[in-house]
Amino acid sequence: MKKMLSIFDALVTAGGYAAAFSGFVLTGVVVFGVFTRYVLHTPSDWTMEVSQYIFCAMSLFGTGYALKEGAHVRIDLVWERMPPRAREYLDLVQYPIIVCICLILIWMGGEEFWSALTQNKRSETVMSLPLWPVWSTIPIGGLLLLMAALSGFVKQLLNLFNPDHKG
Repeated sequence: MKKMLSIFDALVTAGGYAAAFSGFVLTGVVVFGVFTRYVLHTPSDWTMEVSQYIFCAMSLFGTGYALKEGAHVRIDLVWERMPPRAREYLDLVQYPIIVCICLILIWMGGEEFWSALTQNKRSETVMSLPLWPVWSTIPIGGLLLLMAALSGFVKQLLNLFNPDHKG
């Protein structure tokens, strides 16, 4: 069990690093687009579409890492007024909900990815880029979030029922 949780955490962390790297690439693409449009007066056809693709990957790959690190948005007004034990139980409740959302992302995103791949679907822009790379980010991101949720759920259970356990 501990080995599986370590693998999940490592994969989720890798997804977080991929999201961070995507942010740097996205910044470069946007800066290039702004430079060509406003300095060279020759706007690039591809920068908007590519930046949207990169943003999808960055957002979806980063969600699992954000959950793992506790960086998701909470309602702090309520959270901070709760006793610590109640917070732990509330944390425990969130994970099954997240798992359900992940399963939907993996299932439906996987169907769209497969359809885009097998039917060679392309964007309706001048670039006519293949759509399967952007659709692949949905099930991959869902899988990373699922691993983070399962790992967090098990760790929360261990911490809740064994306070001496260092999860």
